[in-house]
Amino acid sequence: MWKQLRENTALRDSVLMTAASIGAGGFDYLTNVLAGNLLEPVTFSLFLAVIALLQIVMHGTNALRNVVAFYAAQLTAEQRPTRPFFLTRWWSAVRWGVVAAVLTLLLSPLLQRLVEATTIMPLIAAALAVLLLFLRPVTDGMLQGVQDFVGLAGVTAAQAILRTLFTIGFIFIGLQATGALLALPLAAALAGVLAWWRLNRLRTGETTAVPVSTSYSLQTVIGLVAFALLVNIDAVLVRSFFDDALAGDYGAVITLRKINLFIPLALGMVLFPKAVARQQAGADPRPLLWLAMGLTVASGLAISAVFFLFPDLLTARLLGDAYQSLGTVLGWSGVATALFAAVNIWLNYALAQRQWGYIWSLAVIVVGMMIGLFVWHHSLLVVTGWLVAAGLLANIAGLVMTQNDKTAQ
Repeated sequence: MWKQLRENTALRDSVLMTAASIGAGGFDYLTNVLAGNLLEPVTFSLFLAVIALLQIVMHGTNALRNVVAFYAAQLTAEQRPTRPFFLTRWWSAVRWGVVAAVLTLLLSPLLQRLVEATTIMPLIAAALAVLLLFLRPVTDGMLQGVQDFVGLAGVTAAQAILRTLFTIGFIFIGLQATGALLALPLAAALAGVLAWWRLNRLRTGETTAVPVSTSYSLQTVIGLVAFALLVNIDAVLVRSFFDDALAGDYGAVITLRKINLFIPLALGMVLFPKAVARQQAGADPRPLLWLAMGLTVASGLAISAVFFLFPDLLTARLLGDAYQSLGTVLGWSGVATALFAAVNIWLNYALAQRQWGYIWSLAVIVVGMMIGLFVWHHSLLVVTGWLVAAGLLANIAGLVMTQNDKTAQ
């Protein structure tokens, strides 16, 4: 087994990133659990709603990570210098990050009403986080593109650990939801310093300009934002559609179901640059796809079964007696998240292979889901039903896309 891990780089990197992702996801999960126990349910629901908005932005800015990883992987495969490309992308991200942070500040009164916050301070903390959401994808994308998964795993774990520590500290000194949100950009900034140190070993030298395709970048943004809305929009809408008590209890469901994303997000990060490299070499990347998909489906089904069997126990033990169990809503929400996890694998594969048909299909499915949620949302079970339906359709679209994959022939 150990010999196979040493010789099979795809398997080794998958194991490493899965371990790092589970560890980081565990700390992020612990952060939410601690916040859920230390904050009142209504305040916790506010925290989750703002985090959901930030995650939508994060998936949009993760287009930077995918674009940087794509071209860094190409430069590495061609044995060309990568540092000049990295510095160009970094300073571009700084400029756009500042613009986005200022725009968030200007929109903060509107966002405050959207999430029904009593103070604007959580949105100010979110504006600072937006700046870091533009910077960190560049460093992560370079580490991913040059396949430095040791560095990427270390940075990922460091940010998660620091965020947990800062969240606990800020809540204890009385900063409440604002402090829990402020922990994210502070941890991201310190992890970014570690990433820069790791990237000092990038190959330098003269290189020609790398033409970054506007079409590729735009469609990457569309795909990642669509996925972000798929995974997070219900956290925002439930807070608007239902009363505070029910929205607070749904916050427990959101926290628990995210376990289903730990492994797939790591596998997607490994799959993307390796699929690009295989395509460059004229090899078939689909074996990597099916390996990642098999692990994702197996873990998702197992975790969802536990949600169905023990909803009351999980809610009480992990979030405390302040939250009421929502029963089968947790189980079906787990199924929806397992389907979303598989969508993440299809999405990374589609971006690596430039399968734009899947990107647009996903966008249409998500728009349909959101329209359905706005029109028909009389119970949380109905809300969860829309999520499951969208996840199923997105996976069917991914399967059809792969069957028609001409690039892998």
